[in-house]
Formats: sequence, structure tokens, C-alpha cells
Amino acid sequence: MYQTDVAPESVKFLKWDNWSKWVLFLLLGYAITGRSFSYLGIPPAKLFIGDLTLAAFIFLGPRKLFDRWIKALTTGGPLGPFAWVLLASVGYGIFEVIRGILAGFSPITAIENLVFNIYPLYLFLGIWVGMRRPELLLKYFQLYAICFCVYAPAYFLFLHNVDIQMPGSDGITVFGQAAGGGFIILALLCLDPKPSRFWLPMTMAGIALLAAQVRAEWLGMGFALMIWGVLARKMTRVAMISAGMLALLAIGFALDVNIPSPAERGGAISSREIVARGVSAVSPELARDLTGSENTSFYGGTIKWRQTWWRAIREHSNENYTMLLIGPGYGYLLRNLVNYLKDLGEIRTPHNVFFYALGYSGWAGVVLFFSLQATVGGLVWRVYRLTGQPFGLAFWAAALLSAFFGNVMETPSGAIPFYLTLGLIIGPTLSLVRYPVRQELFHLEPSPMTYTTEAVYTPEGV
Repeated sequence: MYQTDVAPESVKFLKWDNWSKWVLFLLLGYAITGRSFSYLGIPPAKLFIGDLTLAAFIFLGPRKLFDRWIKALTTGGPLGPFAWVLLASVGYGIFEVIRGILAGFSPITAIENLVFNIYPLYLFLGIWVGMRRPELLLKYFQLYAICFCVYAPAYFLFLHNVDIQMPGSDGITVFGQAAGGGFIILALLCLDPKPSRFWLPMTMAGIALLAAQVRAEWLGMGFALMIWGVLARKMTRVAMISAGMLALLAIGFALDVNIPSPAERGGAISSREIVARGVSAVSPELARDLTGSENTSFYGGTIKWRQTWWRAIREHSNENYTMLLIGPGYGYLLRNLVNYLKDLGEIRTPHNVFFYALGYSGWAGVVLFFSLQATVGGLVWRVYRLTGQPFGLAFWAAALLSAFFGNVMETPSGAIPFYLTLGLIIGPTLSLVRYPVRQELFHLEPSPMTYTTEAVYTPEGV
């Protein structure tokens, strides 16, 4: 039986509550400015916007979190596997904090590592808001597309030169890198009933996707498009999008576009440099021969420094059985395993979620993290089976793949929007019934399945 928090016939007439508005603000902030938005809050106390939001959700609405979590633990249902693995993960994270403090590591750093286990709680906030406001997911990506269309060109042309740093950060500038163009394209194609009206934002998203030169995002976007193309039978559109990206590169080459890249990326923004950065992931020598770029060694070096660090983490974890099983504990400084990172400030993530979990918490932490992701994958697969909408599955798979080459799951700017967005995707299907209004609001195709359940209206949350 699917239980609704809101009577289906009255969904359209509810006013947006403060939590829905706040979640939308939070998602847009992280999406547009990234890491810099994460440092809003109370820097002297090391309390930032992500931590404060989660604390407010826990203390101001504990039943909205714990009632659903406890119910899933005791009665099962779709959230049952996620609830149990999350409980084990949070408990294990607390164990690693205690172990790290007893080993003499910094308590503050140990607690900062703990957010890796805590941020999945944001899925409950996303689910609760998604059940109340099924249309918020589409509204978020529509607003994101419009804001991105303005912010992205401004960032690449001049905002990246503004050297104003966020208070409490380690040199993070106010205007963060414009990224996420691939998800804008995917979301509008999947969710919007008339995506063609957003042709300009989607074109700008495609340009920014290339200009940002984040190879992990390229890989994730390609994987997501393939999932969408296969499951939604839209391979023709996938081919058209690929052709459009090649056309953008050709136009940039014909117009000889060449502008300085943001300092944190290096190189330049041009068709030749974009191709050189991509090919350098395989072979810097081949990239130099194909493009004539002088930056291929630098592009290849951004991969080598990570591989060297990953190798050091693997060797460190193999020192003894205790280290292999449960790691050194939270608070340990992984950057000290390689000489070239010791003097570069607070770098806690090796840009690979597997080596992050292995380096801090051993194979037990690795198994718990990927078990948690498997339960999340099961939930988005359920969304696809119920609705025929593959966006959630494509979004989850693309983010998880990107996490093997970037800091997607270990930082608030990556983990919080990841779990919040998944919650907005999963939430409406927990109360999906035969009433057409929910499919209309969520812009879903009719499900091939037949529902014989009845809706149960409860006034909670209205």
C-alpha cells in the first residue's frame, strides 16, 4: 500500500512551505557556485550552511526524519534496506571518530570526516519535501538552467578573476566554478514536457560543460546519456546531443576561440585545448601529436598526482590486517602519505571515493559505502519500474561514476545536492497512486505497471 502525505486532488493548491523554499535555495546555491556556497555559515565555529540545515531538520522536525527511519527499520518497505545500512554506516563512522581521537588525531578533523557517513541523512529531507512538492524537482532544474545561462558566461569571462575569498575557507573564492551543465541538459530532456523552450540554457550548458574541462563530468555525462538513451529508447537524441557537442567544438575551432582558463583549471579554453585535455587522460604524447598543445604534460600530470596518491593509500592500507580492515581512523591526514601534498593546506579527499573510504576506514568502510549506494540504486530502479522515468537512475549512476575521479561524495558541495536531489526523485514514488495528478506534476510517462492499491490520505505535513 502506498501512503500519501497529501491528498492527490489537492496537491496543486498547496502553498510552498519554508522548507521547500529552503531546499530549493540550497540546491541552487550548491549547483551554481559550488564549494564557495558551502562556506556560508559561522566560520569561527566551523559550522557551515550544510551542517546548520541538517541540524535544523533534525531538531525542528525530528519526527519527519526519525519516524520514517524507525518505521523503515521496523516494518521494512522500500526504504528498509537503505535505513539499515545507513544505521550501520553512521555507527561505524562514530566508531572511526572515537578510534581516531584515541589515536591522537585532531578531534575537529575526525568530526569533519564523519560527515561522509552523516550526509546521506539528507535523503530523508529530500524524500519528505519531494512527497509534499513533487513539482519541485523540475522547478529546481528550470531555475538552475536560467541562472546558469547568466552565471556561466560571466564566470568564464571575468568572475573567475575576482580574488575575494570566502571567510573560513582555505583560499576558496566567492565565485565558484560554473559546473553541472551536463545534468541541466539531461534533467530538462527527461523531466520537462517542452524542453525545446530551454534551447538557449541547454546550449550554454553544453558550452560550459566543454569549457569547464572537468573530465570526470564528461565521463559521468556520457554514461548518464547512454542510460537515458537505452532505457527511454532515445538513442537518436543521444546521437544528436553528441553531434551538437562536436559542432560546438568545430565552431570554436573555426572562430579560433582562445581565452584564459580559470587559474584552478590551468591551460586555456579553446577547442584544441579541450581535445588535448581529454586525450591526455589516455596519453599526453598522443594528445600533443594530435593537437600540438604545449599543456599536455600539465593535463596528464593532474591525473598522475592522483594515481601516485592512490597507490600510497593502497600501500598504507596493506601495512597490517588492522589497517586493512578498519583503517587508521577518522582524523588521520591522508595527504601526509605523499610529499607533494604536505604543505598544500587542508586536502582531505584523494578525489576518489573508493580510496577515500579505504584510506580512512579500511575495507569495512568501503563495503558499507558501496552497500549504501546499492540500496540507493535499488530505490531509483524502483522509481524507473514504477514510472518509466530513467532520470533518477541516470543521475545516480553518473554521480557515482564521477566520484571515482573527483570529490563528489566526500564534500558538502557534492554530497548534499546528490542526496537531496535523489530524495526529490524518490519521494513522490513512495506515495505514487493511480491518481493522474501525481504523474502530471512529476511529468512522468504512464507506468507500464498496473496499480491495484488504494491511496491512504493522512493529514501529516499538510
